[in-house]
Amino acid sequence: NKYGADSMRYYLLSSSIMRGEDLNFAEAGVDEVLKKLLLRLSNVHSFYELYKTEKITKPNTSNVLDRWILSRLNQLIEVATDGMENYEIDRATRPIADFIEDLSVWYLRRSRERFKGENESDKEAALSMTRHVLIELSKVMAPFMPFYAEHLYQKLKTNADAESVHL
Repeated sequence: NKYGADSMRYYLLSSSIMRGEDLNFAEAGVDEVLKKLLLRLSNVHSFYELYKTEKITKPNTSNVLDRWILSRLNQLIEVATDGMENYEIDRATRPIADFIEDLSVWYLRRSRERFKGENESDKEAALSMTRHVLIELSKVMAPFMPFYAEHLYQKLKTNADAESVHL
């Protein structure tokens, strides 16, 4: 009730218990997952919602920050997929935290002026890339944090998208 099911799931799935090792459960670890992952990602989504427009375009990768975050997203997808295929769930989940930090601290903070700026095409590129990254991240998160992934996907999807992130 205090931290939510997704925080607990991620904490356990990314822990040493997934390798059959001992785990000294620490409530602080679940709290850290909530604050450093879910709340941080919620802030990224809120920032996107603040500046989004009705027009949704395909992501444009002409900006160096856009290319970088897209590269990081592809790395995340590759590592998570490899971890899942090899039944190494802890290895599949841990990179999600690093990616969310990169998205929030490096991409979003350095792109703020693009969101607020007068250059409409650059603003649209930043918005479309952020939306694309959040949608794809929700797909990567879905097996590990299903409730938040669904929440995020539902906020971002269009009529052309699948009904649920789990479909």
